[in-house]
Amino acid sequence: MYFWNSYPFVRFTIALIIGILAFDEAPYLWENDLLLVAILFALLSISSFISSKISFYRLRHVNGFLALIIICLLGGSASKLTNNHSTSHYLHMNEPIIGFSGRVDRPPNERKNHIRYDFELESVISAKDSIISTEGTIHLYIRKDSSRADLSYGDRLIVFGRFHPIPGPDNPDEFDYKRYLKKHRIYAHAFVENQDIKVKTNDPNNSFLSFTYLLRAYAASTIDKHVHEPRENGIAKALLLGIKDYLDNDVKKAYSAAGAMHVLAVSGLHVGIVFMIVQILFGKLSLMGIWGKYSFGMISILTIWTYACLTGLSPSVLRAATMFSFISLGQFSSNQGNIYNTLGFSAFVLLLIDPNLVYSVGFQLSYAAVLGIVYIQPLLYRTISTKYWLLDKAWAITCVSIAAQLATFPLSAYYFHQFPTYFLASNLIVIPAAFLLLVVGIGMIVLEPIISLAGEYLGYLLNVLIWFLNELISLVHHLPNSLIDWIHLDSVGLVLTYLAVLAFISSLHFRSFKTLLVSAFIFISFLGWNILSHKEQYERKELIFYEISNKTAIDLINGHSSRLYLDNYNPDELELLSFQINPHRLASKLDPISKSIELMHIEELHDLALTRIGNKRFIIFDTTTYHLNILKKIETDFVIIHNQSVKSLEWLSEKFNFEHVIISNQNSYYYAQRLKRQADNLNLNLHVMKEDGAFRYRLDEETKKERTPLPALFTTNPD
Repeated sequence: MYFWNSYPFVRFTIALIIGILAFDEAPYLWENDLLLVAILFALLSISSFISSKISFYRLRHVNGFLALIIICLLGGSASKLTNNHSTSHYLHMNEPIIGFSGRVDRPPNERKNHIRYDFELESVISAKDSIISTEGTIHLYIRKDSSRADLSYGDRLIVFGRFHPIPGPDNPDEFDYKRYLKKHRIYAHAFVENQDIKVKTNDPNNSFLSFTYLLRAYAASTIDKHVHEPRENGIAKALLLGIKDYLDNDVKKAYSAAGAMHVLAVSGLHVGIVFMIVQILFGKLSLMGIWGKYSFGMISILTIWTYACLTGLSPSVLRAATMFSFISLGQFSSNQGNIYNTLGFSAFVLLLIDPNLVYSVGFQLSYAAVLGIVYIQPLLYRTISTKYWLLDKAWAITCVSIAAQLATFPLSAYYFHQFPTYFLASNLIVIPAAFLLLVVGIGMIVLEPIISLAGEYLGYLLNVLIWFLNELISLVHHLPNSLIDWIHLDSVGLVLTYLAVLAFISSLHFRSFKTLLVSAFIFISFLGWNILSHKEQYERKELIFYEISNKTAIDLINGHSSRLYLDNYNPDELELLSFQINPHRLASKLDPISKSIELMHIEELHDLALTRIGNKRFIIFDTTTYHLNILKKIETDFVIIHNQSVKSLEWLSEKFNFEHVIISNQNSYYYAQRLKRQADNLNLNLHVMKEDGAFRYRLDEETKKERTPLPALFTTNPD
């Protein structure tokens, strides 16, 4: 218990996070504001009254527990304030609209086919031609071949068109982009052409932000001037400025497989390197008394935030700059401070300002990596000592890599499902290279307007360094088994993994056999949890109809084996299909779809397509059935309807015996709604893919029925 006394803000931050998570799971606990205030007042009163009767020291644990409950309630309240919206927010807009106006809130973000802007709404034009004031941010997408090159931060626009709610995932375990954007307070998007936009004026609502974006634009143009090769140019912009729009997929895959992707995302590593550069250049100031400490601290903070401005104050850099600013403050403000309390305080402040940060992968990885480096790296570093400077530095970097990987591996496996096997070798290259690249790149950007020749030479050196780094990363990437992928770790496994790692490291640190036993017990619990989930999967028999655009895709799952049946397939579609289907395959401990794609064996009978998957029968309607004259009722299990091909469900139920009707996404909205009404009247099982997403059907082998063979009597009406 006394162990925690030195880390009050670590405790407070944990309590705050519990409150934020509790609000998302049970928001009704925070519905009554008066009740919440009464509870807080009662807790404080109880603590104060008891402490006045009995010594505070004797009740320190009770008072501490009450304080943590109060902070939990504070976390939920902060989350409630962040996620609540005023009545003028566009989420409360019920009228149909024909246009909207507002302001570009951030610089453009380049996508494959569109340019995306964060667009802050100011008003909407209703279908009745009335202008209604509103607020909130949407994503505005302008098609690339029609995108205006001159749109920038602060441009006020009138847009003719509509914005739409961002849809949720259609397939099981697919990435929930809707939830992700909700945490960034974006709930809608609009797709428009250039001719749908009218620029009114440029009126930035924040002159400081406007300055930082201009600074980043200048830095990007300097990189364009001196780094001409597309690959090196994209990496320079990503590494120096955090602009990842120009990275191609091959580069991303190579860096990811080598365990070096963090160098292409400006965040804690880059701000830490900037902090390290300041320490190298001005570190001796901290030894020159109190004013030297203050001077060093101010130089550190000023340099960190200058670099943050250079990157356009992206959220990841803001988090890292705030964290390192608190570390710098802790270094020169008190001799008694400790890094854990400083990190806890910085996280507490950030989460109080924006509780949704707790869901940010970057936030989680940044703090996990720093905590791992701070705690684990010294333990590892002390195990080996050498008098050779180069070996000592190599060992120090190796310890940093191991510590960061130990701290972040569970999160990486949970979110990204992979592990780079050569991360030690790649980080021995990447960390020194990132240091050099930042020094050379920032030097080029700073010196270019002052001494153009120096900028030119540094630009040439930057080209060479990036090319050399790329070649080394490519070499690591092409080593055998460079990446272990297809790792699945669920939320329970994530918690158990962290608990086991923490218990194991603590047992080594405190040399406690009991703690080692606790670690072993947690590890056995983790194995037991995995065995249980494998057992559940082994007993699973299911058909899944995926919601895939212009395609029938059906997964037959039988325990740990699976096969994906498609009505048509082009190898170029594999990446998109993998994105939509593989997340569920991974979560189900099945092979990726690339190993199990099979075209449906379809028998054509007049204008009907007949097929069988497992023991289930399917009839697929793809063209009009108005001319069919079916003489004998046909038995099937599923009916799949494309292209408005069935005139009515009354006709379908007269001619076919079936269990389920599936309306694919190749039908219009109005057609699907009409069939839904018919299905309600006829008491039929109907599933609309566009609305309901994927359809899951549990197979029961024991109760399957014998049905009439599929080939049936058809006649074609000559009329």
